[in-house]
Amino acid sequence: MKKNTIKWRIFKYNIIAISVLLALTTIVFNITIQSYIKNDIKEQLSTIAQRVEDTALYRGPDFFPPQEPQRPRPLPGRQNGMFRENNDLFRFYFFLDRSLREPLSILNADFILLDNNMDIITPPEGDFFKPSGEIANEIISKIKKLDGSKVQEYVYFNVNNTDYISIVKPVSDKNSFGLGWLIIYSSLQKVNQLKLGINMILIVIVLLSALIFAIFSSLAAKKISAPFSSLNQHIRAIAERNFGVKIEMPVDAELQELVNSINIMSEKLESYDKAQKTFFQNASHEFRTPLMSIQSYAEGIKYDVVDKNTAADIIIDETKRMTHLVEDLLYLSRLDTIEENYRFADLDFKDFINACQERMYGIASKSGINLEVENINEPVVVYADEEKLFRAFANIIGNCIRYANNTVSIVPKIIDRSKIEIVIRDDGPGIDSNELPNIFERFYKGKKGNVGLGLAISKNIIERHNGKITARNSESGAVFTIVLPVKQS
Repeated sequence: MKKNTIKWRIFKYNIIAISVLLALTTIVFNITIQSYIKNDIKEQLSTIAQRVEDTALYRGPDFFPPQEPQRPRPLPGRQNGMFRENNDLFRFYFFLDRSLREPLSILNADFILLDNNMDIITPPEGDFFKPSGEIANEIISKIKKLDGSKVQEYVYFNVNNTDYISIVKPVSDKNSFGLGWLIIYSSLQKVNQLKLGINMILIVIVLLSALIFAIFSSLAAKKISAPFSSLNQHIRAIAERNFGVKIEMPVDAELQELVNSINIMSEKLESYDKAQKTFFQNASHEFRTPLMSIQSYAEGIKYDVVDKNTAADIIIDETKRMTHLVEDLLYLSRLDTIEENYRFADLDFKDFINACQERMYGIASKSGINLEVENINEPVVVYADEEKLFRAFANIIGNCIRYANNTVSIVPKIIDRSKIEIVIRDDGPGIDSNELPNIFERFYKGKKGNVGLGLAISKNIIERHNGKITARNSESGAVFTIVLPVKQS
């Protein structure tokens, strides 16, 4: 997968997002499970401690003699530091140990009994109940740091690289037989093993999820980028001038507009290419005919086979025809480039239409055509380049004069005070229905052999004025409709 492709970018961003999500999931899960296990351990340890405390305080008087009235009661079973009733004390430890094992727990809990002087209470022969010296010393040192606290405390410590948790319960004020502290402690080894197992399972789940997401992301990226690859092939075909291939493939809504635009572009390029080829064929014919005529009459003059004056007139006419065609071509070419500057200014449309009538009157009279213009009753101002707009109107009016029988009329009308519509019509035979869709296309040649550059120029100019031009046939002849925006006062 190349690194400078959309597919790679989609895949990369998905992998980053997935990695961050999985990392956050792992961290949050570990924090949550650690907090849960910690609270659960405390709850279990508290439950165990409460059961042991209840057993110790409830069963203690059964195994130790009652308190003597005149002096403080020594610790039951103790005489000068030695236990008096070893069997009773052993039985007492047995009951405590039994109560310790009853609750269902993941903890391997054990207990230590301390008297009021923080000495460990164990039966001499009870090695089974005797705690590790390191554990006992560590717990006693932790208790001493509590500064005689009379509330239940949780203590964490480490012995031989093993973590322990203990609960210290002061019970001296709850009994009369000398028990000072009840300590329940447990190794966290099983808990840590459980956490390790959970983390291993989590790692496996995360890795599998990452693999699944990576495969899914790769397939999704491939599916998303596939239309671009197809579009690239079509665009390359267009670059090689294969305009006829239309893109027909299912795409998402975001790409549908792009596909439609490419299809429209391809159709327009195909139409333009065909029109250009047709133009070159027609233009070559248009230039070949006068050139051949000029050559023929020039040779006739040279060899004295034609009248010189007649030949000269024909050569001049053909030269003017070629000059006019070349000028139109150059003018249309300039209109398509940024080199042709438009000089827009406020233009009184009533004066403009009257000027068009005056300037076209001579051409109409020469052809025996009556040019009629309907006046506008209210002032109308358009923002336009007067010289270019006149050329656009002159081409349309001249075309109507060329095909009219008797009359060409110009009727301007204001629409919604924001636009002005100018209808130019003639009373001629109209436009052939097959030619109507193409009369504004440049390089188009009609059945009568005339290259339609004038109408193409008019359309270009009017559209640059944010206007619109259309053509249709009426019962009495051809009708051209021009719509221009009116400048708001």
